Formats: sequence, C-alpha cells, structure tokens
Amino acid sequence: MPRATVMEAFTAALPGAARSDNPRTVLATLLEELSDAGVLRLPHGQAGKWDAGRPALPEHIRLPAVTPPKPTPAATRRSYRPELDWAQTARLTTAHHEVVALINRWFRDTSNRLELRAPISLRERSYEIFQDEKRLDALISGALFAPGRLTLEQLGTYREPPPLAFRQLGDGDTLLVAENSDTYATLRDLLPPNPGRTRAVAFGSGRAFEASIETAKEIRGIQRILYYGDLDAEGLSIPARASVTATQCGLPPVEPATALYDLLLSHTSTPGQPVSGERAHTLTAWLPPRQRQKTHEVLMSGRRIAQEATNRKELAGNAIWFP
Repeated sequence: MPRATVMEAFTAALPGAARSDNPRTVLATLLEELSDAGVLRLPHGQAGKWDAGRPALPEHIRLPAVTPPKPTPAATRRSYRPELDWAQTARLTTAHHEVVALINRWFRDTSNRLELRAPISLRERSYEIFQDEKRLDALISGALFAPGRLTLEQLGTYREPPPLAFRQLGDGDTLLVAENSDTYATLRDLLPPNPGRTRAVAFGSGRAFEASIETAKEIRGIQRILYYGDLDAEGLSIPARASVTATQCGLPPVEPATALYDLLLSHTSTPGQPVSGERAHTLTAWLPPRQRQKTHEVLMSGRRIAQEATNRKELAGNAIWFP
C-alpha cells in the first residue's frame, strides 16, 4: 500500500489527529503500534523505503495476505444467532467455537430483554458471559473481533479507562505525569512549596497511562500535559501513544517535561534493548530537537536511562526542572 493511500486512510479514520500540530508523529506512532500487533509490515532498511521527514514515514506498507475462508460443510454447521452469521463460514478453531457458543447463548438469552444488553463495563460483561472477568480482555485483539465480526457495541460493553492517580498541588494549568511510582512520589513531595504552573502531579503507571489519560478530563483547568519517563523504547512510546488518545478526547497533547529530560540526559546510560534506526527515529521525534540526537545514540547503542537516575537528592537541590 503506497504512502499516499496510508495518509488518506489516516485522515479519514482520525481527522482530528490528522489536523493536529504534529500529524506525522501521530501517524508514525500508530504505524509502529500496528506493526507490533502484526496488522501490517513496515519496510526494513532506509534507502528508498522511507521518506526524509522527521519522523520518517514508509513509502509503502505491506498488509498480510488474507486467505478466503473455506465454506463449512452443511453437516457440521452450528446453529448461531443472526448476530453470529459470520461464524458459520469463518475459519475458526475449536476453542474459538467454544467461545462463540457462550456468546451465542448470551445473545439468545437477552434477545427479548433488551434491558439486559444495556451497556456495562468490559470486565463486568466478561464475567456475565464467561464467569471470567478477564476473558474479553484476551479476546478483543484476536480473530473473533476482526472487521465484520464481533464488536464491543454488539455485546453492550465498553472499555472503562483505568483511573489516573494524581495529587492536586496548586491552581496552575499543567498536569505533570511521572511514568514510575518512586519518581511520582518525589515530584509529589518536592513541588507543593512552589508548584508554579503545576496544578497536579500524576502517576502514569507505565503503559496504563495510554488508557488512563482519558480520565485526566476530570482534573479541571488543565491546559498543558507534561510527561517524564524512562529514556528507552517503552518510555518514549507510552507518551506518544497517550498523546493520540488525549487529542481524540479533547485534551491537550502530551508533551515532554524537557527540563527533567535535560537532567536525565546528563546521567550515564545503562544496558537496555537495542532499537533499529527507523524505530529510534520515530521514538525521538516526540522530544524537542536539542534532545533527539543524544537520545537516538542511547537507543541505537542498546542502552537506556531510567528516570530514577534523577533522584530526590538531585531534584531537591536543582530548581531549574520545575514546570
């Protein structure tokens, strides 16, 4: 699929993100996420396969070949509700059919009692159908929820974003988020005497922040969201992905807490996981230009810098990092 087609699909699917201040970074982040999930394949190498922008975007992407399903013999077809007609001909495993049978029973038992299909949260619905509150969590990224099959709307459910733990400090307009709990506690304790623009400090809890960012709407007066995390692949991908969610639900984009990252980059890196050149290019695009090159070098060398390197003693003796 050529890049022009990818851009058209991106604009049609996420018009708000496409009109944001940095649509290229948003698109690059989404493509990396889809690649990690196996939905598409990004090109390897640089020459001729990626453009010269920052972050680089692929000239083409590859979609996995789809094998047409073989019709199920009439003798072995199961009797499913109309909502599950697609399951009659889909190529499903025995385990999938066992799951579909339980969902079919739920559709049957609620067909004449629409009040039972009133929306409830994902884990509550999962327990109702499977007596296992985490079963739907495992299923929604798999074959049963592929396009044209099951949807959360059909099951009368929705993802409830996890709560964002925060401490309100002042009357400013800034939410400062720390990836890890110890750094959150340090910021929470050091900021109250002079919070400046910081209205609240929050604990991102790693990847949970990608979903919990939605609940930041409950903190009134927030005009700016700053994030401080580890300088490694996950620590940089979390705020980039959370920023997509934030802009989609009417919040400001997630920006780097640049003064804190300046301090972090003054520390020695430690062993981590190597990152490809294209991936490092995408990850560092979230940072301001002055921090990109050094961070790129850290990632490419298979190293990282944990945010805990800027400990309580250092931050207490250095006020330049205050937001």
